[in-house]
Amino acid sequence: MKHLPLLLALPSLFWAGDLLINAVALGLAGLLTLTLCGLLLAPLRHRLDAPQMTLAALMLACLCLGSAQLLLQILSHDLAATLEPALALLLLPALALPRTSTLLAGLGAGLRLAALALLFGSLRELFGHGSLLTHADWLPGLALNGWQFLHGLPLLTHAAGAFILAGLLLALQRYRKPENV
Repeated sequence: MKHLPLLLALPSLFWAGDLLINAVALGLAGLLTLTLCGLLLAPLRHRLDAPQMTLAALMLACLCLGSAQLLLQILSHDLAATLEPALALLLLPALALPRTSTLLAGLGAGLRLAALALLFGSLRELFGHGSLLTHADWLPGLALNGWQFLHGLPLLTHAAGAFILAGLLLALQRYRKPENV
């Protein structure tokens, strides 16, 4: 149950996590959304029943995601246009927050999502595109255009490659800690 918001965030990572800059922006938007939703849902836990909590989580998640989308548009229009469909998919992990009982469950889920987005985005860009920090010029103040290392495997930039990379990361985790199945 602890990892349910993270599992529900995987479609957004598979959608837009092919570049590190996209994954970092998606991770920060998820951190902001899940933390604010968790903190705003905490006082309502004892006052609302399950269907009302789900509706409150939906409304608060829409409010937080709308704010994150506006902040992203202010920061970089190109990045906001790229991430617009993936940000809508962040509603799914926010809907799982009413099932948790702690006050800081949203912060924990947001931090796990941001860390996974950073890992996933860097690996997919490095091995898929063969570069790092491509389109960093989308952010204001950065004159960096990225580093080109190798040619890369274009399969990893698509959704099928995201599933392959997720399977490899899960196999690596299972190999390192076989008791955590």
